[in-house]
Amino acid sequence: MLALAFTAAAPASAHTVGAAPAVIDIPRIGTHAEIVPLGQDEDGTMQSPTDPDTVGWYNLGTGIGAPGNALLDGHVDWGGRLRVFGLLRELAPGDPIQITDANGNVLTYSVTWTRLYDANSAPVDQIFEQTPDEQITLITCGGAFDRSAHMYVSRWVVRAARQPT
Repeated sequence: MLALAFTAAAPASAHTVGAAPAVIDIPRIGTHAEIVPLGQDEDGTMQSPTDPDTVGWYNLGTGIGAPGNALLDGHVDWGGRLRVFGLLRELAPGDPIQITDANGNVLTYSVTWTRLYDANSAPVDQIFEQTPDEQITLITCGGAFDRSAHMYVSRWVVRAARQPT
């Protein structure tokens, strides 16, 4: 299994508000997946999904439909093939992302930026930052694969802002 978590822990100031996300659709890259709630590993890092085709929601932070930054992570590949966030790096500003919450409400977000960070020096405070508006952050592995550590050395991070209905 590929580790998705950053080496730094999520900020202690995170709080749960908003609705639980249930399904994500990203038309540009053909992603349609269930979202499951996840917390932290024993070392304090954000957990990653155990199913390569499921997206994890950091449920110790913000949900969707409320001000803040909901964090979602998924695997880039598994078993030699691309998985749920396998094409995340192809997203560009303006691309739509739709998330259906646990009550069946569909919220639309628009990509504002995409960045590749070194996993050991990523600006975790900026990635986990809670915002006054509604945002989501998608995270997956990227960059070179370190065969000795059995993990990617970088992380793709995509930020998207809620679009008015």
